[in-house]
Amino acid sequence: MDMKSIRAIAFVIRCSGAATAAFELATAFGLPQAVWAAMSALIVSQERLLETRAALTGRILGTLLGAGVTVIVSEIASRAGTPVAAQMAIAIAICALIAREYPRYRVAMWTCAVVLLTAQHAAPIELVALRRATEVILGAIVGWTFHFAAEAIVHGLLRQQGCPRLILTNPAPTVPSLAECVPARKNKPSPLRLRLNLGRPRSNG
Repeated sequence: MDMKSIRAIAFVIRCSGAATAAFELATAFGLPQAVWAAMSALIVSQERLLETRAALTGRILGTLLGAGVTVIVSEIASRAGTPVAAQMAIAIAICALIAREYPRYRVAMWTCAVVLLTAQHAAPIELVALRRATEVILGAIVGWTFHFAAEAIVHGLLRQQGCPRLILTNPAPTVPSLAECVPARKNKPSPLRLRLNLGRPRSNG
């Protein structure tokens, strides 16, 4: 099996497995909307492992930021009878100002809408924000875990196919998701043999 096929199979398995595992874990933990965990597991998965790790960090911090801003805005605005649409506009505007300077936290804006639009009158906004943040963060962690496991498995398969060594063809931060298999050069003369050959007189016959 060539490297392209291994990459394709690994990608399909890790995406499908991450979404399914995130949904099942969220359901097992009693989270009411496990769909956000499945979606987060897919969104956080990038082509390269370092990109997935960066997306994981930004997603966790951005989710916490968005949930916190939403709770504060909702607590203050609801006392004045501000409608949900206006609360969402204010919360997203605040997060947009932060994301303008720190783009990795852009998910905070999305979190504001998710928390407010899934809130119920019977549940306090703090509880809703905690549930949505837990679902999203759980899914992100599961997505990164599956990507990390896929990397290890594929590297092992490539070694079993006779690749003497594995190197990363691109340095960080553009490290590919799977290591490129670079076979060692065969019949390469050693420095000692090369010196001996250079010192040996050539025959003209």
